[in-house]
Amino acid sequence: MLESLRVHRLGGHVTTGGVMSLLDEKVAGDLSAGLHGASAAAMEHLEARVGKQTSKLRASAKTRKSAVTRERIMVAASELMTERGGTDFQMSEVSARCNMSKGALYYYFADKGALIEAIFDRSVDALVSSIEDVVAGAASSMESIQGLALVFARGIREGGPLSFAMSRELLNVNRDDVLPTFETHLARVILIIVAQIDRAKQEGVVRAEVNSRLGAIATCGAFIFAALESAYETPDAMSNEELADQLVDIAMNGLGTEVAGDQVHMRVAR
Repeated sequence: MLESLRVHRLGGHVTTGGVMSLLDEKVAGDLSAGLHGASAAAMEHLEARVGKQTSKLRASAKTRKSAVTRERIMVAASELMTERGGTDFQMSEVSARCNMSKGALYYYFADKGALIEAIFDRSVDALVSSIEDVVAGAASSMESIQGLALVFARGIREGGPLSFAMSRELLNVNRDDVLPTFETHLARVILIIVAQIDRAKQEGVVRAEVNSRLGAIATCGAFIFAALESAYETPDAMSNEELADQLVDIAMNGLGTEVAGDQVHMRVAR
């Protein structure tokens, strides 16, 4: 068996020590090559991971910077809308307030319409969040409904982007142009009011036979349109709290007297 191996000859004689030395050198070489390959692969893998992590950090920093810049642009445009009482502003005015070029502005918003839509979406988002917070913290249905009226009054009467968004969307004759998010949020608000009316029924505050969804739609519409209308009155005409109180009084007690109530019941009974 040893004769079949390449052996190391010393003085013409085959030595087993030479064979073992040759094998040791081969094993050592193989181990060295294996370790070197494994080390190179490990280093390559480590460098790849570090590269990916660095890219993620850079992308995250860029995203945060973009978000801050977008917010700055939206704030500037919102200020112009409040000052002008509408959307009559130029993109150049926005870029000037942000101390940036008009070209840089269009990097974040394709056009004026996209900027206005983003502002409207955020304003309606904030309204819905406020409504959800009020409902979550209300101890009773009456407190919840009172809080809803106050949220509408405060949010819409400011004469800011929210009132413009509400006016544009509610009075828009072309339903294809209505913001999808607005319809979604409005549906969410109606569902919240439905839940509060059902809660009020359980507490004995609302009549059991009242159609909760119809009542919610009527209440939501009354709150929104009343707040929009009063937004154009003089500031000292009625406070937000007074408006909310009157809206709740009308919603819960109605417009008619007991005589009117009797007449309605008689007509329904026919």
